[in-house]
Amino acid sequence: MKIQIVEKLDNFLSERPQIKEEFEVVYLMVELRKLLDREREQNRQNQDSLVRFHADWILHTDKRKITAPMKEIMKKIDESIDTYPKDGNIEFLLLPEFRAELTKLLEEYSLPSDFCKKDDNWLVFMTTLTQVLADQPIINPTDNIAEFRYVDIKREGIMANIDFRGAKAGGSITLGFGL
Repeated sequence: MKIQIVEKLDNFLSERPQIKEEFEVVYLMVELRKLLDREREQNRQNQDSLVRFHADWILHTDKRKITAPMKEIMKKIDESIDTYPKDGNIEFLLLPEFRAELTKLLEEYSLPSDFCKKDDNWLVFMTTLTQVLADQPIINPTDNIAEFRYVDIKREGIMANIDFRGAKAGGSITLGFGL
């Protein structure tokens, strides 16, 4: 018997090769969170924690509880940035680790995942996700980052602002790219 949440997600994703509206992102992440909660009850606790983190983040005005995988990602960002990206690479704004984990989860349940696999569709999804997450900062994810927040730029690209603390206190950087 197919789990009802999986059926709902299958119907929802089958009708949408792209996830381009805010309500679609919120619905998708809420249903995925329910699926992960169901798995947690069946002792698959720590899997897909980036998906869980982002599902939680969508529902909160700020994010203070930082999971270990998200802390690792923020640490990599922290190490790659002074007052500007050390190597000019801002790919982290497209959340490649989250993308891989989300794709794996969807495939595990034989759910459509074109929006994750095709770069153009992922960019549309990410642009919409960052609209939802705009002004919902991650607070104190590392010793040097006081706040990470996406900035609302009206679907014209993806932009994030990082305020520093600790050894980098007083600094701030805004990174992004247009479409």
